[in-house]
Amino acid sequence: MQSDELKEYNIELELQKRQLDEANQLKSAFLANMSHELRTPLNSVIALSGVLHRRLKNSIPEDEYSYLGIIEKNGKQLLSLINDILDLSRIEAGKEELNFSEFSLFSLVQNILDSVHPISFQKGITLTNSISTLMPAIISDSAKCHHILQNIISNAIKFTEVGSIEISALRTNDYFRIIIRDTGIGIAPEHLPFIFDEFRQADDKASRRYGGTGLGLAIAKKYTLMLNGEIEVESQPGLGSVFTVILPAVPSGVLISKPGNEFPAATKSSDAATSHFDAHQKTILLVEDSEPQIIQLTEILKTEGYNIRVARNGKEALESVKMVIPDAMILDLMMPEVDGFEVLRSTRNLKETRKIPVLILSAKHVTKQELSFLYENNIHQLIQKGDISRSELLSNIRNMVTTPPKETTGNKEERPIRLPKPGKAHILHIEDNPDNLASVKALLANNFVVTDAPDGPRGLQIAREFVPDLILLDISLPGMDGLTVFNELRKDNRLQNVPIIALTARAMKGDRENLLEHGFDGYISKPIDNDIFEKQINEWLYGK
Repeated sequence: MQSDELKEYNIELELQKRQLDEANQLKSAFLANMSHELRTPLNSVIALSGVLHRRLKNSIPEDEYSYLGIIEKNGKQLLSLINDILDLSRIEAGKEELNFSEFSLFSLVQNILDSVHPISFQKGITLTNSISTLMPAIISDSAKCHHILQNIISNAIKFTEVGSIEISALRTNDYFRIIIRDTGIGIAPEHLPFIFDEFRQADDKASRRYGGTGLGLAIAKKYTLMLNGEIEVESQPGLGSVFTVILPAVPSGVLISKPGNEFPAATKSSDAATSHFDAHQKTILLVEDSEPQIIQLTEILKTEGYNIRVARNGKEALESVKMVIPDAMILDLMMPEVDGFEVLRSTRNLKETRKIPVLILSAKHVTKQELSFLYENNIHQLIQKGDISRSELLSNIRNMVTTPPKETTGNKEERPIRLPKPGKAHILHIEDNPDNLASVKALLANNFVVTDAPDGPRGLQIAREFVPDLILLDISLPGMDGLTVFNELRKDNRLQNVPIIALTARAMKGDRENLLEHGFDGYISKPIDNDIFEKQINEWLYGK
């Protein structure tokens, strides 16, 4: 009888476990779907406020004009919240990967401090990186560490009105202890046990005064646990807080592969090419958002005689190559708005720039998917940020500018640019949300003829009847979804060379790669960035 009861108890436990797992999966799916549903109306808020902000300047009273900036700013803050929810849903769904590499804590923290400096400067807070440049490198997931420290430091800035924030680190046995010390408002003892809870702040008064949702520390804690680490907190009200992130110096059972070694060694220049080499005739475009990194690289390259052009973000880089095509490009991957992957994709899509040799210099350890993308686009070399070898850097750059460029191939057959018919180009927008239809038409109506289709069948009918110059296709359509519509469009011989761009609120990890792998010519996420949107449309229509 005891044996039968035990078996029945185990069966009941197993059933409860399955139900719990299913509930967790449903919760993760709900969070992802809610993010999609939130992005859809948010697209209209940000896009249309941007349109009005440009069109109504000097046309309406100044106080009313300022309302548009407030709408756009708050829309972007809401987008930041949605991105946090996406991070949380990925973690809980078990879709986050760990990618270990060797990197410098000093450089990692310095990059973070550079990014948050404008906010701290505005508040009059002093930021200090007290980590020694001689400290041994840590082996961990640099992207996760960046996220952990970014969230804690940003939190410290938010809750500090006057004084300073100092980041230090020390090595104890097999662990690194990274200490973030601030002079902020502090945390009451009764609230300390709850600060890492999701959607929870220290107290209601702090929530009302400082805003936020309490997701930043929750995500930092989850990432730390993924890395087999922990976070300790000491705080007193009115005297500030000390957060200590404890991480293993070397994770057990992990094979480390330095990104720079994942690419074949650069081909050495021939003696003839080397003997006639003149750096003064070569122009290098440096795409980098870290000012210390710009200063370091500019000094190294100018000493050798190279002509240096600097772009501090992806947008500037794309504008720069339109004016002057460089002999080579040094490209950072982790940049705001337009990242290095998008810069690379855009330059490779244009005939004039597709052969520019590119050296990737990044603190990010690329994933397998990202590494595959870089291979396909003929990257010359990938070098890890931190302790940059001057001789290795110069050797790679010299080989880049003296080795004949390779053709970019990739997995997909290149589709020829299809020039629009005389007059305004015709764009077909297939989208079920009427607000999004109105938003896109407002953005494009001045320069293009835009036709709307509220669902897949109607979109197919219009495409076959008029053969547009470009198609913008939503993925989450009712009935016939966007992937099915895409497959049907490509079956029509007359539509084979019409660019089809996915215009979607799908922003989970891997969504863009999956859609491009499916065959889409481009990917634009909602909410739309007006400048990027217009540039991509022109690239696909006119190749410029």
